[in-house]
Amino acid sequence: MTRISTAQQSQMRITDMMNSQKQVADAQRQVTTGHVAEFYKDIHMDVTSLAGAKSLLARLDQHEANNSLILNRLSSYDQAMAGIESSGNDIRGAVMSAINTASTQGLYATVEGAFENVLNFLNSQNTEGYLFAGTNRDVAPVNISSINDLLLAAEPPTDIFQNNDLKSAVRIDENRTLEVGVLAEDLGLEIMTAFQRMAMWQNGIVPTTTPVPTGPSGNFTTPLSSEDQDFLIGEIANIEQLVNNISAFRGDNGLNQKTIEEAQEVLSLQINQAKGLVSGIEDVDSAEAITNLNQKNFALEASYNVLSQINRLSLLNFI
Repeated sequence: MTRISTAQQSQMRITDMMNSQKQVADAQRQVTTGHVAEFYKDIHMDVTSLAGAKSLLARLDQHEANNSLILNRLSSYDQAMAGIESSGNDIRGAVMSAINTASTQGLYATVEGAFENVLNFLNSQNTEGYLFAGTNRDVAPVNISSINDLLLAAEPPTDIFQNNDLKSAVRIDENRTLEVGVLAEDLGLEIMTAFQRMAMWQNGIVPTTTPVPTGPSGNFTTPLSSEDQDFLIGEIANIEQLVNNISAFRGDNGLNQKTIEEAQEVLSLQINQAKGLVSGIEDVDSAEAITNLNQKNFALEASYNVLSQINRLSLLNFI
């Protein structure tokens, strides 16, 4: 004889329904949040890998952000050095013109204008402070305001510079540190020495820095005296050398720019890979999650139907 127990069947179906409800809730949460689990305990096997990937991603993001700031600084360096180089070329052109024409008309005015430009470039600033001050970013690296101040400075005028000797070094990725700082004294001493020599000669003082000219010094009269002409001819080689040295600073700076730009490209790839690793552990596939939710909802509805049918059964159905 067959025994019919609706109570036992009903209890089993209730348990199945509750499991289905939990599965639907989990599937709904995955669709809503996009995450595999709400708590690390639910993905405990992958927690170590996930934490490591997130730590790496945070470091890579920081390198990328820092490099963007450094690239802006290097661009400012290049603009300033281009201006100083241009001023050096202006002096060279004015000196050569004076020699060729035996006339100093406009020569010293050009020197004064070039000095003002170079001073402004050496004391240029960005949002971080003075560009060429080393790590002493709050203090102007050149402490004079006019070309006449060079007459009171040492020869060469090292005492006009108040940058410190600490050049900026940055970590551009996980493995490399790059020195990117440029100091006002390194960049500007030669050209400031050239300005000093011009100012001293204009004021009747014979410079003592190399090459030491023969006197007496004049004040760049027109036509040129033989002493003026010899002095200016002697300056040509110095001016050409300082312009070449400034060009070398620009070249080194350009190399740093290229290095960081290439590092940024590699960092971008590494960041995408790290994001993919994190996503692979933490995130769900949207299409798969929606399909799974639909299946769980179907299973839940089926369990409701079965439970409803069981609850309507009685012995009368079998009599």
